[in-house]
Amino acid sequence: MGAVPDVYEFEITGTVGPLIASCLPGLSVVAESAWTVLTGTVDGPDDLRRLLDLLDAHGKPALDIRISPRDDQPTAPHPQGRND
Repeated sequence: MGAVPDVYEFEITGTVGPLIASCLPGLSVVAESAWTVLTGTVDGPDDLRRLLDLLDAHGKPALDIRISPRDDQPTAPHPQGRND
């Protein structure tokens, strides 16, 4: 049996429009007040690099990246009023 992929959570500033979202199959997009959280899995290091490059190319670099094993509970959302 193959390894279960880790779940990645990418936090970016601003919102993700439909064009960028269409380039992110398999990732959920959740818009918060001043940032967007993308959550999902990637197939490997090359796909992770392509995703980060895509975000950079569209002016949406990842500000924070969290990785958790698939069987862990999802991370809690950021508290309101956090310091950026």
